[in-house]
Amino acid sequence: MRILFIHVSQNWQGRVYPEYPLGVGIVATIARNAGYEVFFHDMAVDDTPVEEVVGRVAPRIVALSFLSTSATKGGEVIRKLRRLGGITLIAGGIHTSIFPEHVVALGVDVAVVGEGEGVILPLLDAFSREGDPSLRLSAIPGIVYRERSGRIRRNPPAATSVDLETLPPVERSIYDLSRYPHHSIITSRGCPYRCKFCCAWGPGGRKGRMASPSRILSELEWLVERYGAMTLYWADDMFFFSRRKRLEFCAMMKERGLPIEWIAQLRADNLDPLLVDALLAAGCTKICLGAESGSDRLLQSVEKGLTRAQIAAGIRCAVEGGLRVKTWWILGLPGGTFEDQFASLDLIAETRPHEVAVHTFVPLPGTIYWEEAERFGIHLPPLDRLEQLYYYGN
Repeated sequence: MRILFIHVSQNWQGRVYPEYPLGVGIVATIARNAGYEVFFHDMAVDDTPVEEVVGRVAPRIVALSFLSTSATKGGEVIRKLRRLGGITLIAGGIHTSIFPEHVVALGVDVAVVGEGEGVILPLLDAFSREGDPSLRLSAIPGIVYRERSGRIRRNPPAATSVDLETLPPVERSIYDLSRYPHHSIITSRGCPYRCKFCCAWGPGGRKGRMASPSRILSELEWLVERYGAMTLYWADDMFFFSRRKRLEFCAMMKERGLPIEWIAQLRADNLDPLLVDALLAAGCTKICLGAESGSDRLLQSVEKGLTRAQIAAGIRCAVEGGLRVKTWWILGLPGGTFEDQFASLDLIAETRPHEVAVHTFVPLPGTIYWEEAERFGIHLPPLDRLEQLYYYGN
């Protein structure tokens, strides 16, 4: 049976450095390893119309993944595929996990709530057999679907989380690697922090989980065996959740001497001279820090868990230690003033990171700024018009 996985997105080619989508990639890998014929289409880097892709592949099932920032595009794709007919549609990802009934109402047959790795094979099995799949779907946890009667049903959530140690490495051959500037890896789920503007916890939950250093190193060795020396982006929002594991992994990387130059994301309060030296020795050349603001008042308001002094110390430690540093800042956080914005500019001038990326605040589904938008003076568009919020402001 042929399965087409589609990463629904705006086409960013030429505007940003795209990463191949690892979340839907691991689900596609599991299906491929089980013997299904898997195809992949990434709309972020390939503007081939989905109708043309479907006509070429002739899939029995199309599995879609999209973020809230691409929800409008997701609705358009669902409607196009429904008009083609004869295709079972499955959707997953963080937006679908937050609004599964809405996504089913758009026209998909099944919306996956939470992690998809544990349900993809039961779903494919349910739709590959003869007869009405509803009876088989009723036994699969963590999904929302439309019954034959038309009623939308939500099953109980999965009882256990996916074991990151046992997941196979993402089969990178499913991607058109010529469209991506470097390789990527993702090794964790969820997030233990509580930044009010962020929903990075997503389907993985509010307790951070991460694969072991040895499991991660095994995948990196697997990548080098297939693709040779490389630049690699560590796509996790956090490079390990404990200092001990960061140092353990760096020591293992240094010992193995893998030909990988890599980039990782950290918090400013993670950094100290010992860790910076360990990162450099392990092949890390650049780190990305979410500073967000130079205002202690705003940092406290959004529950970042950092102070201006900690951010400054972290940036200086990394720069002086020899790492290239990219910082992210948010313009327009709720409750912010011109003085708060100038505090960020002052901190940038004071610490002089190598790269500065400034993003305009937008309320993300799953955050308090979405759930209590009216209290913060935020106007939200309908769910089927979200892209006007994310790309044109509100």
